[in-house]
Amino acid sequence: ATPAWTVGSPLDSRAPATLDSREMAPPQYIVGAGAPITFADVGAGTTMSEALSSGGDSRLTLKDGRNKYYCPPYPMKGAIVRGSCTSSPPSTLGYDSAKRTWDALTAAPDFMAQFEREMDSMRTRIIKALELPEGSAVVLAASGTDAEYVPLVVARELSPPGTTVASVLAAAEEVGSGCKEACAGCYFDAGTPFKAAKATKGAALEGLEGVELVSVPARDASGEVVDTAAAIADSLASGADRTWVVRQVVGTKTGFATTMPPAGALPERTFNVVDACQLRVGVDDVRRYLAEGSMVLLTGSKFMQGAAFSGAVVIPPVLVSRLREAAAAGSPPPLPAGFADFFGRHEVPAELEHWRAQLHARPNVGLLLRWGTAIPLIESVLALPHSTQESLTAEWIGGVCKRVEVTSCLEVMSTDCGIVSVACKRPDGAGYYAVDELKLVHKWIASDVSAHAGAYECKSAKRVVFIGQPVLITKEKAVLRIALGAELLLQLRTSAYDPSEDADAVDKLAWAVTSFEQLKAAGA
Repeated sequence: ATPAWTVGSPLDSRAPATLDSREMAPPQYIVGAGAPITFADVGAGTTMSEALSSGGDSRLTLKDGRNKYYCPPYPMKGAIVRGSCTSSPPSTLGYDSAKRTWDALTAAPDFMAQFEREMDSMRTRIIKALELPEGSAVVLAASGTDAEYVPLVVARELSPPGTTVASVLAAAEEVGSGCKEACAGCYFDAGTPFKAAKATKGAALEGLEGVELVSVPARDASGEVVDTAAAIADSLASGADRTWVVRQVVGTKTGFATTMPPAGALPERTFNVVDACQLRVGVDDVRRYLAEGSMVLLTGSKFMQGAAFSGAVVIPPVLVSRLREAAAAGSPPPLPAGFADFFGRHEVPAELEHWRAQLHARPNVGLLLRWGTAIPLIESVLALPHSTQESLTAEWIGGVCKRVEVTSCLEVMSTDCGIVSVACKRPDGAGYYAVDELKLVHKWIASDVSAHAGAYECKSAKRVVFIGQPVLITKEKAVLRIALGAELLLQLRTSAYDPSEDADAVDKLAWAVTSFEQLKAAGA
């Protein structure tokens, strides 16, 4: 919720001069300025569920207690959680961790001082869990999609004035739905973490106008994965005078990784970005990307099962040094004014003080709490040897595939990165269900539909099952996804795994697909 500040109140210490002229620019909080600010002054909601759903975009808006992907912002007892490739309700371990942060914030006599400590602590825990090299900078973001603005700002700041930034988005249909807009420097949703007025989707952020988007599809018309490296190389050949931001996706919606041209084939002014937002990678992988000079996008709300959504950008030491040197020389342009609709100074680390100095100090309580629901699982999973993670994942995938294979209406399409992508067959061999039809199935799976008669009786129709939303393969075919998440991986590690949950998940999915016409006609 956005509080109704008034000019001249203790909360209005005015925004920085570069933002003062912007319509509805947020007020700036300064620790120690005037009377201490309490939690009630901030207006982040009166319950933790409200706070967890604040400070983001419309995907977080709750309807009947659930977000766009049917997930509540709290643990759901009895639910089967296999949707970590899209969205999950937080685990009990994660929720309890965030609750401790919530309690500290609400009880603090000086809210802003406590919030600043909690944000610094969260960044430190992320750095330690990922074993990031010294000199890296971690910028927190409200989602993986919000994180896409950071590489554009880095490229803009380190390019000659007036240079056009060309932004390459790989696997466009198998990354976040708003990435096409965000990678072009545009608003991807009407809602933003800090802009009080609704944004216009597709409109450029002030200061990021003119970004040229090059969108590389995930698949060709037949559903085969595109040769991304070749497509990117073709695009680069036509723009030697531009600054390029080129992305590699390590973990698309169906789990495959895109390819990149050889480093020697890239233009001199190229900024590489590794989209590892699924966070289905190891510590060594992240360190390697950074050593190669790539910025790395991460989230705590996919594989790590934090509440939707939380993102981060790790800027490698080599780029941090360049940014600091440019700032010391007084040469960088000011931050794009529209950047402040998504980021405040608390999201930016001390290594980038010249960014912090230009940003407001409004707190994003929801972002902090959402990372709080993810960090215990991140720490626990990344402490495991990667070989152990891989063997447990392979064991689980094998079990799920066996359950799918005995059904007559489901077919395993791929099993990459712990994501089992399942195509759903129409009756009588008449092809496969398409993406719009599977959106209905996805909804039914996440609901108690036991009141509706299907093709046959299903004992698991009442169970709530969270799976990954449908992904387009061709115009006539889509898949739903059954995904391993961090909580399940830890259960496999400790022998706490209950295989009957996967049996029920596959059983309900097969029943919903077989009963598609009956459930649709009944308005389920």
